[in-house]
Formats: sequence, C-alpha cells, structure tokens
Amino acid sequence: MEYKRNYQFDNMKALLIFLVVLGHVFRNLGANGDNYVVYKIIFSFHMPAFLFISGYFMKYNPKKLFARLFPLYLLFQVIQTVERMAITCLQGGSLQDVRIDLFTPRWTLWYLVVLMAYQLLIPLIDTENRKHQLGFLILSVCLGLTIGITDDTDNFLAMSRAFSFLPFFLLGFYERKNHFMLTYGKERFPRASKTGAAVMAAFLIFSFWLHNRRIDPKDFFGSEDYADVSAFLWRLLGWVFAFLWIMILLIWVPEKRIPVVETIGSNTMSVYLVHGGILILLEASPLTGLIQHSIVGLTLLSVSLTLLLSWNGFERMLGKVRIHTQSGKVPYKPGNPDVPGRG
Repeated sequence: MEYKRNYQFDNMKALLIFLVVLGHVFRNLGANGDNYVVYKIIFSFHMPAFLFISGYFMKYNPKKLFARLFPLYLLFQVIQTVERMAITCLQGGSLQDVRIDLFTPRWTLWYLVVLMAYQLLIPLIDTENRKHQLGFLILSVCLGLTIGITDDTDNFLAMSRAFSFLPFFLLGFYERKNHFMLTYGKERFPRASKTGAAVMAAFLIFSFWLHNRRIDPKDFFGSEDYADVSAFLWRLLGWVFAFLWIMILLIWVPEKRIPVVETIGSNTMSVYLVHGGILILLEASPLTGLIQHSIVGLTLLSVSLTLLLSWNGFERMLGKVRIHTQSGKVPYKPGNPDVPGRG
C-alpha cells in the first residue's frame, strides 16, 4: 500500500522548525533576545506543536526508534560537549566549568530523550476508549502541573519537560484516532473557523505585545520549577496559548504540496539537531557582534540555516547513525512516516 504524505503537516513542520531556529538565533545571538515579543510568542507554542505532531504520527516500534534516536542523542551530546569545552579553553576558562553528564541533555537534545520516553508510554496510553483517553489527558495535565513544584530534577533525563509537554503529545496521539480538532476546528465550519482563527491569532499577538515586559519566556520552557504561584498560573496559561496556536495552525496551514516547504518539513530532524551546534560556534564568533542588534540580520540567518540544513544530504548522513538490531537494518528514507516529527 503506497503511503500518501500529509502535506498539511509537512507545511506545519516547516513553519515550526523555522520558528525553532529563529527563536534560538534570537536567544543566543540577539542582544537582549528575551525582550523580543516575537521570541516570546514563538516559545509559547513551537515545541508543544511539534510534540503534538510527533504524537500524531508516533507508532509503537521501540527497536526502530531506539536504534535511531539513542545513537543520535549520544552523538550530538558529545559534539555539543566538545564544542563547549573547546570554546571555554579558547576563552581562557577552565574545563571544570563545563559539565559533562550523559543523563542531562544539552540544550535542544531534550527533545530526543522525551520522544524515547513517550515511545515507552504508548502500550499504556493506546486505547480506543474515549473515556480512558480523556482520563489519560487529565492525568497528564495534573502531572505536568505537579512536576513544577519539585526543584531537584535538574533536567535529569529531561524529566521536567517530559511531564510538562506530555498533554500535547497525547492530544496529537488521540487526534489521529478521533480527528476531533480537525473536525470541529475547520471541517464543519470552514469559513467561520478561518475567521475565528485569524481573530484569535491577532488577539494572542496583541496580548503578548501588551504584556511583553511581564512575560518571562522561561515560563514556556517546561523545565523551570515554580518560583511562586504566578509561575504555576503562567504554565497553565501557556498551555492554553499553545493549544490555541495549534488550532490556528490546523485551520490556516494549507493542505497542498509546496515544493521547498515540503523538503523542509520532511527533514526537520536534521535542522533541529545540527543548528544547535552551529549556533554554539557562531555565538563565540565575531559574527555575533555584527548582527546581534539587527532583527533583519538574525531573521536572514535563520532562513539560511533552515534552508541549508533541510538538504536531503544531511538527512541521509543522520540516517547512517544507528544501532543495528537483530531485526536487521533500520530502513531509512527522507520523510519516513514512522520517524517522530515527520509526516
């Protein structure tokens, strides 16, 4: 049976991976990036939306996923650690300032750990009973809120993020079974839903602009413990923001094939993994001083990185990083629907 690509999700992933790169460029290379309204808006929904899509396409195949994701995690954990050590030495620092910990994911690598953890949950959460699905969703919300009370996880195995973003993974996983958000989001009321989504997007953007100084982007990271009651409320409100943005994307992102966008959407893993290491190097280079005050320069850099790293050649190289299991070689081709984050 021939696999038919879902171009809407390709388009969504292309947009989201660009926003991931743009957000990290603002954060790491832009002067006072935390003050950018765009940056805060991006971080309020881009990873929840990615995990929603990952849940939508996730299938239970732990051998295949661990053969792919675990070695990728090890490789890029080592690469980013070596980069930090080299930069620290060149800047006259001490190697003791660089933490070496296999079980604490560096920067963007938490996503791989979370995907592996969610894969193990599938036998438990995979049910056709809608009452049970609702029960798991409610439980995930409770766990996601509770994890912020503890202050000793120290990002161990991305535990905080795994619990914080679990509701969005479950939403995507159950959406594939029920098509609830697609049906009630746009299929039943196509014109009204587009108008409502546009108004909602404008409202969210205006709200962030209005309260820019009061919004701390760390409240959307999913890794921070609660400093006070307001942080608890911000996490809850952040989930609402993210859910609304996911609905807006489902309604407005086109379903047709867009050639360049399709390639980017098919190769999000290479963009996600490789751009982090590049930004670590750029952060320590003279280039930062040239563009850190230029939103145009930061945006053009983000566009360039997204286009370059979505090249199929990078995906093919990453496809060779695997552990061979008794079941044989892990089949690979760009856009394999069984690989998390792809359609």
